[in-house]
Amino acid sequence: MTFAITGANGFLGVHIIHHLLKQGHTVRAIIRAGASLAEFHKVKEFYNLVPEIYAMLTWHECVLYDIEGLKEVFSGVDYSMHLAGVISYLGKDFNRLLEVNQQYTANVVNVAKDAGVKKLLYCSSIAAIAKSGKEDRITESAEWDDELPHSNYGYSKHLGELELWRGAEEGLATVAINPGIILGYGDWTKGSNKLFGNAQKGFPFYSNGITGWVGVEDVARIAIKLCTSDIVGERFIVVAENKSFKEVSDRMTNALGTKKAAIEIKGLLYKIAYYLIAFKEFIGLGGMLSRETVKASIAVNRFDNTKVKKALDFDFEDIEEVISKAV
Repeated sequence: MTFAITGANGFLGVHIIHHLLKQGHTVRAIIRAGASLAEFHKVKEFYNLVPEIYAMLTWHECVLYDIEGLKEVFSGVDYSMHLAGVISYLGKDFNRLLEVNQQYTANVVNVAKDAGVKKLLYCSSIAAIAKSGKEDRITESAEWDDELPHSNYGYSKHLGELELWRGAEEGLATVAINPGIILGYGDWTKGSNKLFGNAQKGFPFYSNGITGWVGVEDVARIAIKLCTSDIVGERFIVVAENKSFKEVSDRMTNALGTKKAAIEIKGLLYKIAYYLIAFKEFIGLGGMLSRETVKASIAVNRFDNTKVKKALDFDFEDIEEVISKAV
């Protein structure tokens, strides 16, 4: 089978590529012109596949507003995975989030439909699932509610999902995944894997907020299984375990042999951190931290993975094992 993948040079994309190649599939990897392939080459070492297998992989430079370019790449494709997106929790990036996570998703949906692909998988996020704060476990059936607090990123991914379901109503076979925080072998200077970099440096602060975590290889396996299954019109929470940031940080420092974080962000310290970061945002300074990420760091959200486990008869890898393989 032939797969077209957007955002193919990203952390999840390069792992999915290797799993597809191992299974004998052909991959058309879509990237921006001049995009770095550093993550791909790093992960390539992790899988250690025979060199000949990469003959089944081709790279295609195409921006997602180039409809004609997308049509050319999607021609003759069996399945497509839309992984490209912007992740940001900074207020200044709101318009960019809408442009990429909603408008570009609409473009991919339209092209996939016109190209007659068998199914389009959209990588959303647990951030796109509404949270009332009252449920014991958050499930896929949670209805989006604009009155509930949500991040701009979560809102933009929710709008991306709406584009997907619009495509489904127009006859396109679709499925969505909502992964938690993804960890695994890769670049420790980008995305969620920056947590490994913090643990290696002995970052002293921690929080006891709880959220869903998952290994990148599990996300890759699930994405491929869903794409090639008969399941359509569904979304699936992809979370292996619900753990606090403190628990995950401690497992990372244990694996690395570095000093555990010892200062909890709470009370007065939390307020100071929040207002300092709010001021940085106000004057236009970026960075990994934002008001939204600080609030999320103390939030308690537990996600239910029952649906995907039953649908695919799937067993997740423990986060401790994911961490040990990543270091």
